[in-house]
Amino acid sequence: MRLLLLVAILSSVAHAQDLSFRSHGKEIRSLSLAELKKLVPAKDITIFEPHEKQKVTYSAVAARAVFEAVFKDEWNEADEVLFTCADGYQPSVPASKFKKFAAYLSFAKPNKAFSMVNSLQNSEKIELGPYYLIWDNETFPALKAEGGSDFPYQVVAIELVNFEKRFPGMTPPRNRSPQVERGFSAFRKNCMACHTINGDGGGKAVELNYPVNITEMVKTPWLRRWILDPTSIRYNTTMPAYNPADPKRQQTVKDILAYLRQMRKHKRKPVPRDESP
Repeated sequence: MRLLLLVAILSSVAHAQDLSFRSHGKEIRSLSLAELKKLVPAKDITIFEPHEKQKVTYSAVAARAVFEAVFKDEWNEADEVLFTCADGYQPSVPASKFKKFAAYLSFAKPNKAFSMVNSLQNSEKIELGPYYLIWDNETFPALKAEGGSDFPYQVVAIELVNFEKRFPGMTPPRNRSPQVERGFSAFRKNCMACHTINGDGGGKAVELNYPVNITEMVKTPWLRRWILDPTSIRYNTTMPAYNPADPKRQQTVKDILAYLRQMRKHKRKPVPRDESP
């Protein structure tokens, strides 16, 4: 049921090319590209494109200015920003990141097709529209170390959420160890956009906890290798390797696996979520 509702929302929004804005499950408004550009002036912005490993120029509107205009006072108290994409990808980005760094909702490449060849996903050709979230990693070079994290494309909806309320099945118990906490944070940033835990997360890839946890099916050395270098196991996979630019990537993967092992003790049957306004 939840999947059918999500597909219906994605299909209707993508077809209309409008961008849907929601706050804690409530529809705020939908904007066409023309309306969006009236709300916030568009500009061309050049970034280092992490998926293509080169500088690319996009036409875009400033994300924070859009959020301030659409969500008004709610934006000041925002916890997380959830992006829903046409392919089922669903990343959640801390609102604080938008207040610290410059992000943009891009909608075109000047005089070029709005697409790319994603080197992080087995050189898959990707259509980016209707919207692609990008970060000004030229002005803020520290962002380059994050690779393609928090760069969702085919964005059709944006929602303000409280993470623990929106994704209760993914959240480990409060008495979690420091390693599980680190693993949970890394999973949120790098894995949940595609994968689900107890039904919570993105709809692009497989469930990892219910009814059988992935660590109960696959031995740790293979899981570690799969996360670090998935194409070494499956040649044509589009799963990206965990961020090669992370100097602590080996330890981070161990932390992610510690989180997954912890969640074996906290299985919940996924329940349908009403995605309607």
